Amino acid sequence: MSIHTGGSAVTVEPLEGPRYTALDNPMTFKRIVKPIVPPVLWSIGRELKQRLVRPADHLAFAPDGWETPLPTGGGSEEFWSRFAERGRGECEALIARVRAEHPVLTSDDGMFSYISFGYVLALAARQKDKVTVLDYGGKFGEYYWLAKALVPDVEIEFHCKELPAIAAAGRSLTPDVIWHTDDRCLDRPYDLVMFSASLGYLPDWKGILRQAVQGTRHYLYLADLPSVRDAPTFVITQRTAGVTQLQYLFNRSEIADTVQRAGLRLTREFTMGVHARVANAPEQPVYAGVLFAR
Repeated sequence: MSIHTGGSAVTVEPLEGPRYTALDNPMTFKRIVKPIVPPVLWSIGRELKQRLVRPADHLAFAPDGWETPLPTGGGSEEFWSRFAERGRGECEALIARVRAEHPVLTSDDGMFSYISFGYVLALAARQKDKVTVLDYGGKFGEYYWLAKALVPDVEIEFHCKELPAIAAAGRSLTPDVIWHTDDRCLDRPYDLVMFSASLGYLPDWKGILRQAVQGTRHYLYLADLPSVRDAPTFVITQRTAGVTQLQYLFNRSEIADTVQRAGLRLTREFTMGVHARVANAPEQPVYAGVLFAR
């Protein structure tokens, strides 16, 4: 069995060099004023700026956890509605690349996420003619298209669990996927169960993980997991496109303990890059991939 990338070599464009503006000149306002301003006043000013001039997309520690009140117009339904509006075009571009047999891994993609998924899928499909996959929180089914491109010699029965509105859009884009809109999808076994950046949005994440373990025949894969190593699992607010939602940031040991006590063993971890800064967080997170096996 071989792993392919659409018939062409994977290329990664070099990062652009630094771009200099007038603010990079040594004689900037900051460089002139900071040495003569008392450190306490400078710190107060910086904190006020962070509170009053927040970027459009903002992450912040939520000390009240999942009980944190959200602004009017916030919450899961509106957040994921905006997500569907933004994300459909990206999935359509991926589908076009796969159908045209162009390289599916480009410098614009989540390169580490895609390569790690290819590795995990190859493990699950090893010495099999057919493999069953459940992507819990599978968006529009893009990992189905990656699977077709990366492991073309294996028949893939691909399931996605999603919110009804996103599943409806997914059915039109990826009709070969078997779509689910509730957790009864976990009542049957799969060779590979994966959560693609979705676990953090589940209030009962421990219960869902335990269900997922029961539905895992061989591998459970947590992709793009926002995680910390020292602080306990905590909740943040995530504001994107003007809509605020709650999200967990996980302590990696808590994740491993929950899954291993349910019956799987930790086999591999992947480093997947830097996470956006979270204001006032007890620890800044990184993205990780975590693979468990039966």
